[in-house]
Amino acid sequence: MIEPERIDMKPKTIVVAACAPRTFNIGSRSANEATVRMLAGKETSQDMIVEHAERFLQHHIRLLHTAGEAGADVTVIPEDCLRLGPFIAKQGRTKRCGKAVEAVHDLFLERLGQVCCKYSMSVVAGTMTVRNGSYFNTAMMLDPAGEVIASYDKTHLPPGEAKFTTPGSDLPVFDTHLGRVGLLICWDIVFPEPFAVLAAKGADVIFEPTFGHWTESHDITARSRAMDWCVPLVVSMWGGCACIIDAGGKFVARSGQVGDTLAMGPLDLRKKKGWLFMKDVRAEKPKLRRPDLYAVLTGK
Repeated sequence: MIEPERIDMKPKTIVVAACAPRTFNIGSRSANEATVRMLAGKETSQDMIVEHAERFLQHHIRLLHTAGEAGADVTVIPEDCLRLGPFIAKQGRTKRCGKAVEAVHDLFLERLGQVCCKYSMSVVAGTMTVRNGSYFNTAMMLDPAGEVIASYDKTHLPPGEAKFTTPGSDLPVFDTHLGRVGLLICWDIVFPEPFAVLAAKGADVIFEPTFGHWTESHDITARSRAMDWCVPLVVSMWGGCACIIDAGGKFVARSGQVGDTLAMGPLDLRKKKGWLFMKDVRAEKPKLRRPDLYAVLTGK
């Protein structure tokens, strides 16, 4: 982590890119056959698993190059960007799986770090991690020097994923060179509370790698979250529909349902957080809540 005193943490206007890489047909026919084995959870060769990860990394890196050359300050790539989830779901209890995920993670940090350094650009990426025998769906932010400055484990897991993934236990906000950054992953956005917590903690922007933003209803949810708390949201989605939403809930950029595309545009993180009758939503809205009426949601 960069020490806080070395960072200018004042929010600013930044250029953001959100990637929408295609989901399948990455590489040659034989390469795709290997990917199919991974997605079926059947691959057992560590060399092939690492090759699979390298292939996906290089695919993402092509989009990162495009963003970097266009002047992005930060670029976001999707949840589980190396497509390891199905492999972990089937083989997570084996030592082979843990070793493979560790090896792939080292490769992930090395390759993305190189891109950050090349363009003096930050990257936010979703990936699978393993710690003490438990697997986590994680989002990481690397700074322009390629160092990890933020890491968040997905806290809200859909039923299938909960069978092989351990949920995170915190909703942190990170002080970075861009401002105060919050991270969410996919299913987290289904619930209003995680976004609200990050906003109340002072997030200037929230980045969301996902595998679940495709329809108009997803657009409505994402835009509502941003508008409710006057905090911009950046969504990176597989296969299309990456988007950048400003503090007013309006699209700054959207890729549409087209793979291997970018949504890119400026976000003013200095914009006042006023909305309706409030001068500062993050400071005033929590005080107007009625927790005494919400017991049915908390079970208390």
